[in-house]
Amino acid sequence: MSNKKKNDMPIEGVIDGTDFVELKRDMQSAKVIAWLQYNQQQLIAGAVVLVLGLVGSSLWQAQQASQKEAAALLYIQATNTSNMEEKAALFDNVIATYPDSGYAILARLKKSTQSGVDEQKSALKSLIGGQGAPEFAWQARLDLAEIFISEHRHEKAKEILLSRMGSEYEQARFALLAQATVDTDEKMTLIQKALDAASHDEDLNAALKAELAQLKAFN
Repeated sequence: MSNKKKNDMPIEGVIDGTDFVELKRDMQSAKVIAWLQYNQQQLIAGAVVLVLGLVGSSLWQAQQASQKEAAALLYIQATNTSNMEEKAALFDNVIATYPDSGYAILARLKKSTQSGVDEQKSALKSLIGGQGAPEFAWQARLDLAEIFISEHRHEKAKEILLSRMGSEYEQARFALLAQATVDTDEKMTLIQKALDAASHDEDLNAALKAELAQLKAFN
């Protein structure tokens, strides 16, 4: 037999390409199995933690839904009560028991419209320092400033109105600042700022324009 033919014949015991791929696959499978056997306790523990986490999350969501329902029932009971003292006590109960719920914010809003000035102030201050939407705090600042202006406590009103608010509240803020200001030039500047701010209140716009025209006429 020629040397060329001998070289072309397959050599027994030598691994060809297909055998090598299969061998590599078997080795990888063996490694995976060995790794799983070695880490089975950690894997089981991780699965248990995951299941407990899912169960805990479900329980927490159920608790939140239950608290929300209880807060709603208590709030409805308060709004349906005609006795003002009992109504105020129920609103206080909503605020104290469910402080992070939306019903606590609604209860503070209701209390801020009650006849007693001290109760209004307390409720408005709670809204200002609360965790609700910023719009609640902005409106509460405006309402509390109005109370201070009606009491001629202009400096207290200015303190509350010092910080900027959302664009839809800026006209009312400047208008109240103008009310709390004695200096004519400063008052005119504040009224002009109020007129330049975004507005959806035509009555307020008309009142501000009339006041500014009158101030300019006598200045």
